[in-house]
Order: sequence, then C-alpha cells, then structure tokens
Amino acid sequence: PTQNGQYLMHKAAEKLGKEPVLQAAIRHRIHMFGHKLVGTGYYRQFQQDGISRHRLEFKTQVAGEVTSLTQVCDGRHLWVRESSGDTAKLSRIDVRRVLRAISDSEIRSEVSQIRAPLSLIALGGIPRLMGALQRSFVFVRVEEDNLGGVPVWVLHGHWTEAYREQIKSTFPTLDGKVPDHLPDSAKVVLARGGGFDLFPFKIHFQKRGAYSTDHLEDRPIVSLQLYQVTRNVHMEASQFEYQRGDQVVLERTDALIGQLLPASEEPAEDE
Repeated sequence: PTQNGQYLMHKAAEKLGKEPVLQAAIRHRIHMFGHKLVGTGYYRQFQQDGISRHRLEFKTQVAGEVTSLTQVCDGRHLWVRESSGDTAKLSRIDVRRVLRAISDSEIRSEVSQIRAPLSLIALGGIPRLMGALQRSFVFVRVEEDNLGGVPVWVLHGHWTEAYREQIKSTFPTLDGKVPDHLPDSAKVVLARGGGFDLFPFKIHFQKRGAYSTDHLEDRPIVSLQLYQVTRNVHMEASQFEYQRGDQVVLERTDALIGQLLPASEEPAEDE
C-alpha cells in the first residue's frame, strides 16, 4: 500500500518524542554560497518525570581551526558553549520563555529557524526538529529504499502554503521566490521497520540548482545524518546540568526571541 508522507512524519515525530533514553552520532553538512562545512558529534536525549533533557556536542573544522559547540538543556535552561581556538563564550537561554514567546507566531519563528537545524535541536532536541519539518513541509512523495542494507522510507516534501505565504511576506522584494539562504524542498529518510522504526537517519534541506545552474534538480544545502543509534546507554539528570564554574555567562533569551521573530512583521501589541 502507498504510504502517506504526512502520516509517516507525524508518527516519526511522535515516536521520537516518547523515547526516554536515546543516543546517536550526528554529522552535519552545509554546502552554501561556495562553502562546504562538515561537523560531527553526539546527540543525547533523556526524558523523565515529564521533563525533556538533551545534549549536543559538536565539532566543525573551519579554515584549519576546530570550533566546538555544546548545547545542554535541563528542561528549563539551555546552555550553549561555543569555542574556537583560544576563545570561548557561554550563553544561557530560558527555554520556556522562548517557547512561550514564539508559540503565537510558530510559522514566523520556524521560517527563520528551518535553515539552521541545530537551533531547532537546541530548543527541543531532535523531536522539535521533526515537529518543525512536519509543520513546515508537505511530504507528497514516499519511496521505499535501502540505506546500507537497512530498509528505509524516503520522503520528499515542499513548503506548505502557510509557510510559503510567510516567506512571501518576510521577503516581499523577491516576488514570491524563496531566498537563497532558505531551502526549496526537504528530503527525510526514515527507518522502515526494525527496532528503531521511523527513526530519522537523514534530513536534507535542498535548493534547486544549488551547486551549479546547469543542474536544476534539488541538491542538499544543509544535511543532518544520525547513525550509531542506541538506547543501551545509562543516563541520569545530572548529565544534563551544565557546570558553569566561574565562566562569564551571557543571557541570550531576549536576543534569541528577537532572532526567531524577525522584525519585518512586528507583533500587533506588546506583551
């Protein structure tokens, strides 16, 4: 029977949101504006007593220098430590306040986030990334395939009408075209059966003619690959508490809310 892409995405997001203990290796590729970046790391999620915690540790090599990113969310605060060479900065974000602020303008905030999957993961782990994908894209085509001998579903999606309208109103000078930094389409590879049924092994955000105007097919500009997935790992809440020591902390809650709600369309009233 032909499978419905929207249904598969919905079930995948739902299942992932219920995984109490999960760890995966992660590879993140960006291929945009003539630059290629590859980052690797680990993702962990731990859900207990209704509190969702997650941790992402990540390294990218840029111009011969390694930059590292650590995102730790204890359910209340998100701690972000970014370091490059000898410099490091630590930020703290009140996750509940951000989620409250953007809940009324979900579409607007997700349009600005969708090109940066790590920012969606920061606020709610990979379940939040999957939820955003499911809301912002219509998955119209589903294929059966194999990934390294593992049966998978391959889902192809384009922007929903509501998100397309939001892009038009955010970028009015582009005559309805999607700006260069935003994808035209998405492709998601989900496990088909097995112990991790519907787990997202790969997520690609794609752009038409991305690497060369001669080839007008959609090519990935931002990709996320999850592998070495396991539940067989001991986790406890203390692993998701950030030990800040005597580091200076930047409070970035308001800055993040400002980023996620671009000013092209000011809210009608103050909070």
